[in-house]
Amino acid sequence: MPFRRRVTKTGTPEILFLTLSPRNLKMIVTYDGSAFNGFQIQPDVPTVQAELERTAGLIFGTASRVVGSGRTDTGVHALGQVAMVKTVCPIPVDKLRLAMNARLPESIRVRSIEEVSSEFHARFSAKSKQYRYLIRPVKEVSPFLVRFCHQIVEPLDIEKMREGAARFVGVHDFSAFTRSPVRVEEPRRHILKSEIEVLEGTIVFDVIGTGFLYNMVRNMTKALLLIGLGKMEPNEIEELYRNQDRTRLGAPAPPGGLYLMKVMY
Repeated sequence: MPFRRRVTKTGTPEILFLTLSPRNLKMIVTYDGSAFNGFQIQPDVPTVQAELERTAGLIFGTASRVVGSGRTDTGVHALGQVAMVKTVCPIPVDKLRLAMNARLPESIRVRSIEEVSSEFHARFSAKSKQYRYLIRPVKEVSPFLVRFCHQIVEPLDIEKMREGAARFVGVHDFSAFTRSPVRVEEPRRHILKSEIEVLEGTIVFDVIGTGFLYNMVRNMTKALLLIGLGKMEPNEIEELYRNQDRTRLGAPAPPGGLYLMKVMY
């Protein structure tokens, strides 16, 4: 506990312990999700949140609750996950970042830490999020890329995939793009941006929305893959909004190609 020393009138030193107000710290975290069973704490399995809380507890000397902007599932990566922790620890943020990275596993890095207002909340203050899915056309699947992109050997119609991606923009019922049949969340979501581009031979699907359902981006990607393979037409996306037929897409695209890029506040 921080303290200062003063000398009384009798010449006896006296230690005065100071009570500090909690600091609200915002962290930008990047991680290789293939090493973890998602972000959120689960019993008996490694998670990103558990590692962040373990490390914060070591540095602060007390149990510390770390809150993320949202969950990422097993195998999903992040370049810009946002997490927050409240503490009375007086360590400057630059030194705190170094201390955390020295104790975290190498698959997790804290990119930055800043002190924010007490009203800031990593999850509830977020206005939108950007996800990116990487698809790599290959002649032969490489075991060294499996964790970080979805490799596909069949030819894809990029223009049709772009047409399909554009149909995600707006407010729609994404029931067909999440788990079925139990609904635990409001299925209507607002997509602000949905685009396909090709960068150095990799097909990049970028999507920004005000909120996402469980497995939603991976199922959106699966729809685009089916369109690119000629197994589905772009206008069928509107049909999925109407009929909410989850079975049309089959299994979602693999988690290794998905990245949480940025959280906007």
